[in-house]
Amino acid sequence: MSNLLLQNELIQGCLVLIAAIAAAQLAPLPKHWQPLLWFRLLATQLAAKVNHPNRSISQQMTAGILATLLLVIPITTIAAFFLELAAYGWFFDFLLLYVCISDYQFTHQAKRIQTALEKNNNASAKVILAPWVSQSTQRLSSMGLCKTTIEKTLSAPIYGSIASVIFFAIGGSTMVIAAHLLKQLELCWPPYQPKFINFSSFVGQFNRLLFFIPRLLWQFSLAIQFGQLGAKSIAITDKVTQGLNNDFSVIHLGANLLKVELGGPQQFIIQPSASKTLSYTKGVAVENAFEKVNLTKILAGPLPQYQHIHIAIKAAQNGKFFFLALAILLPLLWALLQNM
Repeated sequence: MSNLLLQNELIQGCLVLIAAIAAAQLAPLPKHWQPLLWFRLLATQLAAKVNHPNRSISQQMTAGILATLLLVIPITTIAAFFLELAAYGWFFDFLLLYVCISDYQFTHQAKRIQTALEKNNNASAKVILAPWVSQSTQRLSSMGLCKTTIEKTLSAPIYGSIASVIFFAIGGSTMVIAAHLLKQLELCWPPYQPKFINFSSFVGQFNRLLFFIPRLLWQFSLAIQFGQLGAKSIAITDKVTQGLNNDFSVIHLGANLLKVELGGPQQFIIQPSASKTLSYTKGVAVENAFEKVNLTKILAGPLPQYQHIHIAIKAAQNGKFFFLALAILLPLLWALLQNM
């Protein structure tokens, strides 16, 4: 009886995952409706209050740890409470998975950016890309837009479908929402931006461990498409940049697989004169002060063009299909064979 109940729960969990992934792929939640966007705004405002780069390193790190706990623990606890009391837990599982996976569905936007760049419409490409990245897109050239779009296309599935499947299998929807909140903090407080180097060091290092398996599986899913399965294809030579940017290993692999140059400097707005979100939606021209952060370039080939975005999209879609087919169909087949 207990074995049958376990199999039913396994099948139900797989069906919920399939439904959430399919819904997020076909009809992702618009970015401006994302609950995680409000969480990011809250995290940004809190960091503005408690992050003081002029103070000692220990004080900055302590402030970052306390801010992380303050933001993540209450929301995760409330989510776990509702899931425990819900009469139809599968529905709230589906809702949470759909929201989390939708936040990383960048493929459609990448196609729109490619179309805009093909028509030499850099302004439109910047507006489309801006809500999806931490750095400012206002000063990006067409080459910079190509680089950033390719990097986002290749790294987004780690935290969307791949991480959601793995964490849902390990700890259910509660673990999924906790992991996504921690990733949102890393996006709000980039560890390589000077004012956040100490403040976000805890969440950056913790996320490196938390997403190690999803990142490794995703690198395998990408490398297998290009006939590279050995450790050489994911070897990293620049340990400094790797320590600051958790996605550097994936970007490094992507650059070598596509044979193009990726990485390089990023610019951040440090004194916005208007709300960043409003500037996206209304197209308001604002005067900002920018901070340039020098990150290592990955010189694996010539500078990327808009045609390379299509190749990155294709690789990302194939990689997701390969992983999801294994992660979801194998447990279902195992449960069916148990009943035969």
